[in-house]
Amino acid sequence: MNSLYEELRFYTSADVLVDHWLDLLAPDQTCPFKKDFAPMLMGRHLPDVFLAEWLDDNHIMIRVAGSRTTDVTREDGTGKNMLDICLPEHREPLREFYGKMRTGLYAGVTEHALSLTSLPSAAKGLQLPLLDENSEARFFVGVTKVEPMQKNQQDFRRKTEKSAVSLNMWFTNLSVQGVSTNSKIG
Repeated sequence: MNSLYEELRFYTSADVLVDHWLDLLAPDQTCPFKKDFAPMLMGRHLPDVFLAEWLDDNHIMIRVAGSRTTDVTREDGTGKNMLDICLPEHREPLREFYGKMRTGLYAGVTEHALSLTSLPSAAKGLQLPLLDENSEARFFVGVTKVEPMQKNQQDFRRKTEKSAVSLNMWFTNLSVQGVSTNSKIG
């Protein structure tokens, strides 16, 4: 296994996605082409998968959303602009997130508290870039999962329920072995 990708394998669906993505990667590429990605090879993890497409700074379309992604969005996001259905305070950070992801040089991880769940929960997702027919990183395949919050996260959630909910983001540089960049936005 490639140690660069180990930090991205934080649950089974992410592990399967990373393996499939790496299988498609040619030696001279930083990321594979969308046309080569075969969602059906995700097997029983397919309901966790989503595909987003960057159209411009104001339109990040959800092309396909697996059935378990509704645990995060509370609605089927297929065909919708991610910036229209996310929390208003997450719009600018998501624009920044996809701006960095569009370089094709980074895998991205997001984590944020969910306010509409009965138990304190957080959504954690992994996204990997895919190239379009012009070799531009315009597509992003990802998986997301709802996890119970740790006690220290629950305390933070209570403090932020009436204000902006934090959105944490991490990036892993796909072109440099072992380099990771972390940042908190929002």
